[in-house]
Amino acid sequence: MNEADQPGRGGATGDRIMRSEIVRALAVFLLVFYAARIGLDIANTFIGTGKPIFADFVSFWTAASSAVQGDSLLPYHFDAFSAQQKALFGWDKFAFFYPPVWLLYLLPFGFMPYMVAAMVFAFGTAALAAWAMGALLRSRQAMLFVLVWPGITFAMLHGQNSNLNLALMAGFLAALDRRREVLAGVLIGLMAYKPHFGLLVPVALLAGGHWRAIGAAALTVLATGLASLAVFGAGTWAAFLAQAPEANRWLVEAVVPISKFASLFALARQIDLPLSVAFVLQAVLALGAVAAVVLVWRHPYEAGLRGLLRGAVLVSATCVTTPFILDYDLALLALPVAVLVQLGLSRGFCAHEVPVLALAFALMFFTSGWGVALDHSASALPGLLVFALCLYRAKMHAAGGRVPD
Repeated sequence: MNEADQPGRGGATGDRIMRSEIVRALAVFLLVFYAARIGLDIANTFIGTGKPIFADFVSFWTAASSAVQGDSLLPYHFDAFSAQQKALFGWDKFAFFYPPVWLLYLLPFGFMPYMVAAMVFAFGTAALAAWAMGALLRSRQAMLFVLVWPGITFAMLHGQNSNLNLALMAGFLAALDRRREVLAGVLIGLMAYKPHFGLLVPVALLAGGHWRAIGAAALTVLATGLASLAVFGAGTWAAFLAQAPEANRWLVEAVVPISKFASLFALARQIDLPLSVAFVLQAVLALGAVAAVVLVWRHPYEAGLRGLLRGAVLVSATCVTTPFILDYDLALLALPVAVLVQLGLSRGFCAHEVPVLALAFALMFFTSGWGVALDHSASALPGLLVFALCLYRAKMHAAGGRVPD
């Protein structure tokens, strides 16, 4: 075993690399680059087209403001909701496909002016994501690295909740790795507002035998659901359920440009494969992802690897399982990418890992997440590449852990 393969000495080598001036300078450059892009988006509100900053947050704030004023049904009636956005911002057509649980979470923002609420939400959720990732990787350096992943900026530019998704997922995995199963269950239960991103979590917890986490998650989902029911009433839940099929129609009929979706289904549709074929391809990939999660979460990896490998495979599998994932949702990929980099620094990179990771990073800019509309995009490819790398890592360490020369 060479030095890079030894967990103790390799970890020290990895820390030295992460602290190196070149890596830190590159990270700072990218962060300044991202900050400039966000600054342009903010400036555009005042001296450009007038489009609200972090535009998708328009739907969140309008929904929260309406609920604060006593109308929690409005977000689930698209035409009236869109008309309200037009009256408030001069921009419209932002849908609200979330359950009332998310509306409950948003209520505090309804008491703030839009600009304040949007800034607090965008920067606050990014900070939470960085902090949670630092806890998962047990490294302050990781907090800086995570912010370098383009998906974090994409989520901010769109005013979406993807960074909060990352924070909750990383917090869940960090708590589980520290055997704090009740806390882990609560954190992942709080993510019930995005149910299609939690489909593999019960599979993983069952495979790993984490019964207390399962119970805590179920109780948290029930509690938040009952809380939203108590605050908004049964009519709001009925309106949400009545509108739910509309979200599927937006996917199937590409009401939102199909190039913005980051799934294999969307990639197949971009190259004009029939709808049935696209669904079959997505279903086969999803079944493979389920099998991968079960195998990895059942395997008895050594303590220093178990949490990282399980987390990387679960999150990357989540990103390729659902057809309803958009480019800004790829903020979630920061977790498996950071795990792969940390394992590479501490235990040695495989021959193919660095170029494939670099390719996944580069392909992020060939999506609409950067705020540039594209007729065709590479949105599906980063997730597929990262998922493949995570599976290779998991298989390699299951077979003994030696990095191939």
